Amino acid sequence: MDKSVSTGGSHNNDSEKNKRKSNLVLVFRWLCFTYVIIEFLLHQDRQVRVAFFLSVLASTALYNVIVTLMILNYREKIKKLEYLVILIDMTVISAFIYLVGGINSDIYVLFLFIIGYCAIFSNSKNTIGIGIYGVALYSVSCALAAKYAPEAMSYWRLAARDIFMLVGSYAISLVNAEVRRYNELHMKEFKIARTDKLTGLANRHYFDQRINEETKYANETNTPLNILMFDLDNFKKFNDAYGHSWGDKLLSLFSDIIRQNIRSTDIPVRFGGEEFIIVIRELDGEMARSIGERIRKQLEKQRIYVGNEENRQRVTVSCGVAQYPRDGQNIKDVIECADKALYRAKELGKNLVVSYNEIGKIRQAVQLDIDAYINK
Repeated sequence: MDKSVSTGGSHNNDSEKNKRKSNLVLVFRWLCFTYVIIEFLLHQDRQVRVAFFLSVLASTALYNVIVTLMILNYREKIKKLEYLVILIDMTVISAFIYLVGGINSDIYVLFLFIIGYCAIFSNSKNTIGIGIYGVALYSVSCALAAKYAPEAMSYWRLAARDIFMLVGSYAISLVNAEVRRYNELHMKEFKIARTDKLTGLANRHYFDQRINEETKYANETNTPLNILMFDLDNFKKFNDAYGHSWGDKLLSLFSDIIRQNIRSTDIPVRFGGEEFIIVIRELDGEMARSIGERIRKQLEKQRIYVGNEENRQRVTVSCGVAQYPRDGQNIKDVIECADKALYRAKELGKNLVVSYNEIGKIRQAVQLDIDAYINK
């Protein structure tokens, strides 16, 4: 089972990054299209029919519009077709090179931009492959264009540019591989810094950093933020009776149960020792409480093996639930409320889920029971 930290709102950050990337791609595509038009207008030796060029230009504009609409409306689908789009783009560029002077055209520099783009969003092998494909297309385009002006063709110049694109592709792939290696190392270190080593859940340090972001999101969207605080019942006695290794196995088991019962946007945290917290956004109090109850029941059903298959121990957990801003205008106060609700669950006999807003009702019910007993 994957024990990576659930990052919750980081999905929103990834979405924003993808949106910015898509916008940059669109700007790049239309700038390239504009550059081709400028190159044609500046090209003095127009051996190719203008009507033919304009028909190709119109077809390319339509193709660009279709790709633009797909990027804006179907980002995930267009991502799967990304390499196909790259290959079509390079083919279109080679057609314009053929139409605008062949070896005398500077449109070939667009190949380098595409190779660079491919390096950023793909792996090194694909970068080199795209470079080879670009060189082949460029060579064919220049050779075909030479039929119209053979005296202008320079095969030495063509060979030099081919070598330049191949070397450039290889260099870009090396730089890209090194950048990716550094990013992976950085992400690994970042993950270690925010992750509890035993359970794989977020640690207290990450929780302290993240809770303010979640509170800000709740304020901006006018939605509730729930804090579920768990504490394994009689954990110290379990540790003393069976040893720390079995205590660690119990903590790992409970963390797995938490993962099985939460969404990808929820944030599970090992708060310290045998205490755990889950941060749940957007759900109402009853739904959040039901998640705590589901986790409690699933652990209650477990019988952890201790030492051998004959010795199975029943373990339970208590849970306190509080909600921002219902139970407090400050998130620290809400965490305190969840702690108080947890303490109340312990007082009432453990293996319970108690919401902070229920504490008053529970006290009132207990008092009524006491009064009824006294008045008998």
